[in-house]
Amino acid sequence: MASAAKPKTGRPAAWWTGVSPWLSAVGSAGFLTLAFPPFGFWPLAFVALALLLWAVTSAERLVTAGLLGWLFGALFYYGSSWWATHSLIVYGGMSTPVAHVLIGVAAVLVAIPTALFALGVHLTTLREPSPGWWCIPAWWCVCEWLRGEVLAFGWNPLANAVALEPWLARAARLGGHYLVGAMVTAFAASVVYALRQWAHRPVHALRGMAAGTLALLLPSLAALTGALRPPEDVSDREAAVAVIAVQPCAPMLTKVMSAYEQAEARQMQLALEGLRAASDSARRMVIFPESQIALDADRPGAEQSLRPLLAQGAWVLTNATRRVGDGFANTALLYAPDGSTAEYQKVHLMPFGEYVPLGRYLPVELPTLAVEARPGKRIVTLPVTDDLRLGVGICFESAFPSLHRAFRQQGATVLVNLANDGWFGRTPGSEQHLRHLVYRAIETGCPVVRVTNDGISALIDAGGQVRDVVPQGQPDVRVWPVFPAASGMTPYVVVGDLFAWSCLAAVVGRLLWRLWTRIRFYTEAITDLVAGE
Repeated sequence: MASAAKPKTGRPAAWWTGVSPWLSAVGSAGFLTLAFPPFGFWPLAFVALALLLWAVTSAERLVTAGLLGWLFGALFYYGSSWWATHSLIVYGGMSTPVAHVLIGVAAVLVAIPTALFALGVHLTTLREPSPGWWCIPAWWCVCEWLRGEVLAFGWNPLANAVALEPWLARAARLGGHYLVGAMVTAFAASVVYALRQWAHRPVHALRGMAAGTLALLLPSLAALTGALRPPEDVSDREAAVAVIAVQPCAPMLTKVMSAYEQAEARQMQLALEGLRAASDSARRMVIFPESQIALDADRPGAEQSLRPLLAQGAWVLTNATRRVGDGFANTALLYAPDGSTAEYQKVHLMPFGEYVPLGRYLPVELPTLAVEARPGKRIVTLPVTDDLRLGVGICFESAFPSLHRAFRQQGATVLVNLANDGWFGRTPGSEQHLRHLVYRAIETGCPVVRVTNDGISALIDAGGQVRDVVPQGQPDVRVWPVFPAASGMTPYVVVGDLFAWSCLAAVVGRLLWRLWTRIRFYTEAITDLVAGE
């Protein structure tokens, strides 16, 4: 008697069995971690996504697919952000195991959207693989958008792995870093699709590879041929503002007050050296970073310490603190030579650095690295001259594209990031931080000046190219000629996250179609059953 044929499950047979999908998810997280600083092997980002998709599309059960995605996300976010434990251990007084557990728990939470990505991929490729595979890049875009906008933790998006590759990164002028991440995912998905289809439908495999390659190359070709390239700067030297970027390397937390006094003196000395070096410039601006020697904006006569700079006709942009209720606002203060001021208060606070997420609901009180901060209520730009207006983000705000888009819409022509990455020691944190600002420059078409306490300070042009850097741990001053952006807006500034919203509409539409087909199937089955009776 012949044995009965095994029923088809709708899921392509995997040549890995048993624990292989789990190893694939772990390997995927490892490869993606290697694509980010400090390693920077960016081609591994494609390999990582391909491995993850192979694992998810090999899963027989929906729950398994979701768990694979969750495991991948948790391992990647912990593996690429472990350095956040440095501040908790050294300055927060936590034990090493507790700090790593805390960051591990945070990684598990921010991996929830990655689990949703895996669930979506499994659902939409299960029974009708060809149309469903087109939705995979959209699922990834939605996953990252949820992580950045809903969970407010958009650190290390996939696009950051290729931030220093202009032929890929400059496509962000169209749809932000979400588009670049979707491009990488589309190519990885096409490779996995081709591998799955090659044995039975080679023509479909070739078509899939062609589609994925076009999705990767078309925006890239547009960037390389000039359609998305920022216009070359044809301004004369008089149009530039000479930015004196001061990196003072002030100590983080110390009980030796003389150390802070020495840092203040060093900061002023560096600023004066920079002004002398830029003496032939018509417009000069000194920028001080976020640091422990920030100005106390509530202290009467606080600006007196800046008089040696203002007296020379320079603008001064500095970090400051201002009392708000029982906490403080992390502030950027701009002083004009005549003593008038404008200020921006940080809107997006650093989790565990300036506040504890859901802190009021926790059974124990967790410490922050500073006094509990209060978020600013308004997004404002700081006016300098008719053609120069600053959009100033403070530290962690570099990870929020919508904030910098709002700056540009309000007329910002130069973006500034004041940061203090010294909290994280000699770890990859500062280099990862810098990559976010590469995309903020590309997305807005504005040059970005990043000034940090102890590195990495940098000048980034409007095309996302890093023009100069000040290394970590090196007190220094740089004089950078910065040309304000022209009046034209990039497509991303005009349409915002339209690409992300389109991806959300696509995946919701796909899910509704799946639901409708299942309802129709069961309705017809019941109708046939009733008719048969």
